[in-house]
Amino acid sequence: MDNKFKSIIMNIALTIYPFISLFFKLMILGLVMLFFFMAGVMAGTKKCEARTIYFGSEMEKVTIVYGGPTIFRFNEEVKTISQASKFSIKPTDNKDPNYSLLSVTPRFSSGKNRVSFILAGGAVINTEIAIVPKEIPEKTDSFYDFQPKDLLIDRKNKGNAKGSNISELELMKAMIRWDSVVGYNIRSITRTINTGVRGLEAKLVRVYTGPNFNGYVFKIRNRSKKNNYAIDLKSLTLDQPNVAVLSQVDRKILKTIKTKENVTFLRVVAKPTSVYYNINLPIAAIKRK
Repeated sequence: MDNKFKSIIMNIALTIYPFISLFFKLMILGLVMLFFFMAGVMAGTKKCEARTIYFGSEMEKVTIVYGGPTIFRFNEEVKTISQASKFSIKPTDNKDPNYSLLSVTPRFSSGKNRVSFILAGGAVINTEIAIVPKEIPEKTDSFYDFQPKDLLIDRKNKGNAKGSNISELELMKAMIRWDSVVGYNIRSITRTINTGVRGLEAKLVRVYTGPNFNGYVFKIRNRSKKNNYAIDLKSLTLDQPNVAVLSQVDRKILKTIKTKENVTFLRVVAKPTSVYYNINLPIAAIKRK
């Protein structure tokens, strides 16, 4: 009887063992997925950035990421929004609408749209909103705070805005020395720039992001074995209209890859609405006589 009972128990154990094993495997897999999900959430939270835009009468350029909402906060409620066919614009909370806090979501993966926001007090904020892919982390702030330019002037006078008293020349000097700047976020990255010239390589290697300016450091390399190239800073532009304020290059002539003079650093100080990949590099081959 005992042997028969043991046999029954063994058969039952053998029958349910695969299910128990599957259960524990699924539980372990679930815990692993939960771990990576929480890690992703925490990483995403760290990358969530905010930018204050001080608006006036000029056009304000804003970049937002395709695939999710970007929050726009205004100092007053928005009463009217011009036609914005490329975006879905609505209050962040539909149950308790607050028209000074709007969610802007792209309908398309690329493109740009001029959108005007008219506030309750009559102020008009003219923006050009451009859509960028997720793969470009620069200039893709998830939160924009629109404030009157008068407020920035007041802060400058009071000295409360960190980094706001840094001039474009002081920022350029710091970029040349590879120094840190108070009030500026500095990131070392590697982003390839299309030069449009065969054999000429350009990469963005450092970004300075601050209240009044953005600073960009580009590394340019001549990989050609035959051609020398000249860099004409007078023709350099960033965005349309041009928002570059100041530029500097270590070497204006790039010689062939056979020499040690085939690499240089180009630095550009621009307005805070600038986007680095809209740069037009004024580089041309030097014709041999």
